[in-house]
Amino acid sequence: MTSKKAAKSSLSREALVDRALAIVDAEGFEALTVRKVADAFGVTPMALYWHFANKEALLAAVGDAVVSQVTLPAADLPLEVYLREAMTSLIDAMRAHPSASSLMAQRLMYGENGLDLTERFLDKLALAGFDIERSAAIAHYAMQISLTLVSREPGAEVGVKPEDRVAVLEAKRSFIQGLPAERYPRLRAAADSMIECGDSDEYYADGIDIFVAGVMADAKILTQA
Repeated sequence: MTSKKAAKSSLSREALVDRALAIVDAEGFEALTVRKVADAFGVTPMALYWHFANKEALLAAVGDAVVSQVTLPAADLPLEVYLREAMTSLIDAMRAHPSASSLMAQRLMYGENGLDLTERFLDKLALAGFDIERSAAIAHYAMQISLTLVSREPGAEVGVKPEDRVAVLEAKRSFIQGLPAERYPRLRAAADSMIECGDSDEYYADGIDIFVAGVMADAKILTQA
């Protein structure tokens, strides 16, 4: 049996987080348990407590790992370009780990990397003329819009087991197509597009464009005031 001392020396925190993130990617964060990670390394759950006090600490570390994959663009870029690149980086990190996107959102303001990212984002907005309250609101919108785009991507069915995805989508499609044609003609015609993304890259690009256009409209008002 692996002793606590042996487990402590042979298991790195990074390796444990990588395995935990892989489980979240494959099965959703609800499926993550300390025992499941321990089993992957052939050790007892107690071996992980050298690194994580409990499951909540392990989940936090998974969120921090995704946050660490976000980078902000150069500070001297024009505001519009900066916003688009910042949102793209945020969304790309979430798209790589959609089942962990909510964990990332929870951890953005706790880890050093997330705090630095937020500080730089707020500073860019302040230099563009936004006051503290508006800058904070825009930063909040950026996170929430990114999270919604990823977690609610049509057809992705984040949180649904891969083997159940087709059945879930077909059930949604059947429901919409079964609606009264005289009352919901456009909804029935749009059933496929409402349920699945034809082009995921275009879907995200459009979402980012809408966000950026809104912020830039506000910035224009500031310059005209």
